[in-house]
Amino acid sequence: MSDLKDEQNNEQTQNSESRPAVSYAGIIYGDIIYWGTLAGAFVVLLGSIITFTTTNNYIDPSYMLSSLLDGKNVSEIWQGAEGIGAAPNGHWYLSVLGTGNGLTMLGIAMGVFSVTPAIFASAYFLLKDGDKMFASVAGIAGLITIFAMLPW
Repeated sequence: MSDLKDEQNNEQTQNSESRPAVSYAGIIYGDIIYWGTLAGAFVVLLGSIITFTTTNNYIDPSYMLSSLLDGKNVSEIWQGAEGIGAAPNGHWYLSVLGTGNGLTMLGIAMGVFSVTPAIFASAYFLLKDGDKMFASVAGIAGLITIFAMLPW
């Protein structure tokens, strides 16, 4: 019995010695991405439930699904949508948050946007650890991400 415990302790020691330590910045980045994506997925689920169980929608889900199955492209689907006429640009969902489609798109945006605070938090902890080069690269990547999300 004690031989088994000694063997397990040796394995744990070897595993911890052979693995590199995960930086605190990486843990912070991963946690923010995890929780942001999880929150976004919850909002997507809520929006999808509203989309398919109510009539409070920006675009009719039965029309959208049948158009997708018919092989129509994105612009054809939006042009044929009743009362819309063209594919919306930018953050169109912000004006229709009370609809299932708006909530679904908000959830997707939340999941994608979670990278921005994660990158800046990671940059902060990289800088705090004295890793100035990676901190500045992370800061630049965060700024690029913000500018990419802006509706120019």
